[in-house]
Amino acid sequence: MKKIPIGVQLYSVRGDVAGDAAGTLSAIKAMGYEGVEFAGLHQHAPSVWKAMLGDSGLCAVGAHIGFDRVLPENLRETIDTYKAIGCASVAVAGLPHDWTDTLDGYRRVCSVMNLAAVTLAKEGMALGYHNHDFEFKFVENRIPYDLMTKCLTADVFLQLDIGNLYRGGIDGVAFARTHAKRLNTVHLKAYKADCETAVIGEDDISWTAALAACESAGAVRWYVVEHEAYANPPMVCIKQCLDTLTRIASR
Repeated sequence: MKKIPIGVQLYSVRGDVAGDAAGTLSAIKAMGYEGVEFAGLHQHAPSVWKAMLGDSGLCAVGAHIGFDRVLPENLRETIDTYKAIGCASVAVAGLPHDWTDTLDGYRRVCSVMNLAAVTLAKEGMALGYHNHDFEFKFVENRIPYDLMTKCLTADVFLQLDIGNLYRGGIDGVAFARTHAKRLNTVHLKAYKADCETAVIGEDDISWTAALAACESAGAVRWYVVEHEAYANPPMVCIKQCLDTLTRIASR
């Protein structure tokens, strides 16, 4: 397994971040994580986040943003905000329902993202799209994500969420291998059919095979752990996930 740095999506520990952002970042660094991906700024200014990252020794992997943040009227603010923190990439984390009811809606989504990606690239930033499972449910007799992979230009990377692929009924290993050239950051999320609180290492995914597939084209810059359902405190869960991935990397 190639050495790829591992970060964590801060949505995984959103309660901890809301209560003590600086302390949470320091604890994440102490666990062994190398970076964090943002999911909102919790009312802290970008300059404050940049300082907290510097104090903790963590990198800004990127940020999850709403689709509205890449609309033309909001894009400049989005760029300025995340450049000020030091984020090299942002990823659209979901889509409004009124854009996903029809295939034409998905086509319009792709057009907006393609234009935004060109502008972001000029600023030294990359734009990605983070999948859930709904993009793999038929709309007008077609799988929307299949349409998106064809309509999104190479300027938009695919931020595959491995757990969400399996939730959508997709073989995540095979899918990652097929699209490996379009990856940049990859979300590592557990999937266990009969236990939604399973952490990485307790789930149904062959992570050795999944990571090998992701890395098959050499395009991945970061892995990002995301955990959303908890049998233990969130900080414990993300540590369990990292411990498993570290063991895999050391084999």
